[in-house]
Amino acid sequence: MFKILKNILIFFYLILFFTTSVYSKDLSTLLRTQQLTVFDIGIFRLEEDLKSSYPAVKKHKDVPYEDIYMDVVSSYWRNTVDLIVSIPVNENLKKENYMSDSFRCRNIFNSVRDHLLRNENLSNYRFTMATSYLTSVFSTPSTWPRWRYDQSVLEELVNLVKLEVILRPTTELAFKDKVNPVSCKGGLETENDEIIISMKYN
Repeated sequence: MFKILKNILIFFYLILFFTTSVYSKDLSTLLRTQQLTVFDIGIFRLEEDLKSSYPAVKKHKDVPYEDIYMDVVSSYWRNTVDLIVSIPVNENLKKENYMSDSFRCRNIFNSVRDHLLRNENLSNYRFTMATSYLTSVFSTPSTWPRWRYDQSVLEELVNLVKLEVILRPTTELAFKDKVNPVSCKGGLETENDEIIISMKYN
């Protein structure tokens, strides 16, 4: 009787073992066959490059890294890729500080952008630097896209990716002075005087 029971237990163990092994193999196969698009790779690269721009931000505002929000947000429906740098500030952001706030925001924008384009040929126009950087970001090491020669596609590419720097009030400042964030936004090719400054005063 004991021998029969032992054989039954071994039988069930073997079924369980083989079932688990097959399932693990199927899962491994499933994961290995998932598609990773060039767009996905580009987003990952942009995220890493953006996070590495912290020293450029710190030159203008000495804030701990963990207090700064940096992310790359893509929208399929709006067909946009936004590089967001949100920095807490504990002063200004009032109407009378318009000039200093906009000046600081533009300076941080330019520092982050310069960091992203740091490996591009500085003798080129900003548009060429931006397209060269973004083309390399959205390419794989083994292939170089033919569309890099198409001017209309390159214009589409720089219009797709925007950088936005936000100076947001700390909780204390927001409650004390009831101020709102200030932001500046533009493409990596945008001229300084074309960077869009957004402010809302109470």
